[in-house]
Amino acid sequence: MSKVFIIPFHVKALKDSIMPQGLGGAYVSCFVKSESYVDATERALKKLAEDGLHPEEILQPINELESSSWEEYLKESWSDYIDNFPNQEEFEQAIEMNQIVYSPFASYDPQ
Repeated sequence: MSKVFIIPFHVKALKDSIMPQGLGGAYVSCFVKSESYVDATERALKKLAEDGLHPEEILQPINELESSSWEEYLKESWSDYIDNFPNQEEFEQAIEMNQIVYSPFASYDPQ
């Protein structure tokens, strides 16, 4: 069981991005194992940069979750999108390997 921070971001795609080009941007949450929200935020920012995403804004609130409560959290917060997330076992394995898990990207068209 690990402490996981849920950090929401507003992002835009850079040249070599995991996000398709042509979108105006997106909103995404990063799920990060850490002992502090400061460290979790720094790790999430690094991962976003590695994936070609420019953080326009760190959104609020930053929440905390015990990794063992993942499925319960999904049912409460993402019930329509559960199939887009790893299951409990996959999530805990990823978190224990210090991987950062993304929520689905809520994208929007350029204006």
